[in-house]
Amino acid sequence: MINYLRRVYVEIRYHLYKIIYPYPHIYSIFETLDFVLISKKSIARFGDGEFHMLGNSEDLGFQKMDEKLATRLKDVLNNSNDDCIVALPGGIYSIRGLNKVASYFWKQFYVFHYPRYANLLNVNQKYYNASFTRPYIDFANKQHSASYFQKLKGVWNNQKVLIVEGENSRLGVGNDLFDNVKELRRIVTLSTNAFQLYDKLFEATKSIVMEYDLVLIALGPTATVLAYDLSKLGVWAIDIGHIDVEYEWFLRGVDEKVAIEGKHVNEFSYHIKDTDCLDINYQSQIINRLLN
Repeated sequence: MINYLRRVYVEIRYHLYKIIYPYPHIYSIFETLDFVLISKKSIARFGDGEFHMLGNSEDLGFQKMDEKLATRLKDVLNNSNDDCIVALPGGIYSIRGLNKVASYFWKQFYVFHYPRYANLLNVNQKYYNASFTRPYIDFANKQHSASYFQKLKGVWNNQKVLIVEGENSRLGVGNDLFDNVKELRRIVTLSTNAFQLYDKLFEATKSIVMEYDLVLIALGPTATVLAYDLSKLGVWAIDIGHIDVEYEWFLRGVDEKVAIEGKHVNEFSYHIKDTDCLDINYQSQIINRLLN
């Protein structure tokens, strides 16, 4: 009964709040991917977690609240850097095409959280879609996922790629996501509270980044800031987020989020400490470990 009443409350408030608290226009994930492919601009993504950080409202499973991080995220959101585009959650703008779970998630977010952040956004500006790295699990119709992933791989096709990731993320390990790159190297850092090492991480990345064509970053809110800061150096940097986990779910053909053996799945089992990865190729790609 409580869940039913909550859902009724959310449905009523959702349609009301869409009028009271307008949300900027968001390009589709397909339009966003096309733009990244053509422009080769850096992209800093804001999801629900980044919004919570902006509002200093709650810790995330992988990042404690940090006032400095909140300030940096506001800087990125209000950036005037033409080399870096800002992407926002498409699910707040429209739930069209999403499955029931994802639709309800964003309706709840709109009702219980978005009013606190509405004044931070320019409703007259068009933003790109942060979910361009999440093209599978949230969608009701998954028939276009295969072609989407194939097109996405074009972003790093024949590129010298540097991945900056948490120690348990292991992007591309055990699958063919990055089989088409020219070269792949990694900087590995903390999977939780990575922002506490941000200065070291930025300096370590900056010292070698000009040797690479593209930097892919998977570090939660820290990735949002790092992509922006690297773009100011003239680096092509993409906050790539959950792409590997999405690809793993796609390969498995699952309809709901499941654990991926040997990898950190934040939304499903972030509290589980994975065992060391013994993949020889993965280990050989790591050029720096920043864990303290």
